[in-house]
Amino acid sequence: MRFDKGSEITKNIKIVEWMKTELLMSIGDLFNLLFKGVKPLDEALQDTLANIVMITYLLAKRLGISFKEVDYKVKEKIKLGISEDHSVERWYGELSELKKHMDNRE
Repeated sequence: MRFDKGSEITKNIKIVEWMKTELLMSIGDLFNLLFKGVKPLDEALQDTLANIVMITYLLAKRLGISFKEVDYKVKEKIKLGISEDHSVERWYGELSELKKHMDNRE
């Protein structure tokens, strides 16, 4: 079997471009759903948010960043937000809630 480095690079470029497009379309879908005033339990909203998270992880992986590294960076941002008393934390305590969620996944 002959390995063609050029075709592998082309495949990587195409998949990264597809992921970028998918991410942008999902963000557009999210804005559209929010504009329509969907309820938090709406399956379309949950599906769209899950797709954004999934594509973000896959894009990171394709760009050479491991899932573990993404998780680490998210945890760092959470800690920073808590220490800087970000308004999301101050008003709702959601960064602490997310930190607990991330810690319990391990």
